[in-house]
Amino acid sequence: MPNNLNQAAYWVTFILEHCPFPNRDALAAQFSNAEIFRLCECGCNSFSLSLATPDKVPRIAIASSGQAYRMVFEADFRDRSEPEGRGSIEILLFADESGHLADVEIDYCGNGIPIPENLDLEFPPYNVFISDSLIQN
Repeated sequence: MPNNLNQAAYWVTFILEHCPFPNRDALAAQFSNAEIFRLCECGCNSFSLSLATPDKVPRIAIASSGQAYRMVFEADFRDRSEPEGRGSIEILLFADESGHLADVEIDYCGNGIPIPENLDLEFPPYNVFISDSLIQN
């Protein structure tokens, strides 16, 4: 599945609708305030964000000095179109040192295979990780 701005918009909507992010309103505000400035071309659908006015939106994670970039959330969904349900979409969200959303990583099978054109994802996610640094309310 090619990575472009339309695909990134699809994943933003998917994340807000299907990922059990603890503070969905703060995440939605981050996406609404962000501009996509990098699209990965390796076969994944990852992208980086730059916030227009970060001081005007709530952070998604506690600010950290010394840890400039950290994963704060992950949700993994099985792809039923793969034999025996072996396929998996992994969605990882990363915060910058200020606690704002910086990167969205969308991988297939641990980024070992390019994302296929057709997915048949199973809901809810089979694996969810929530960092202790995530602001949950």
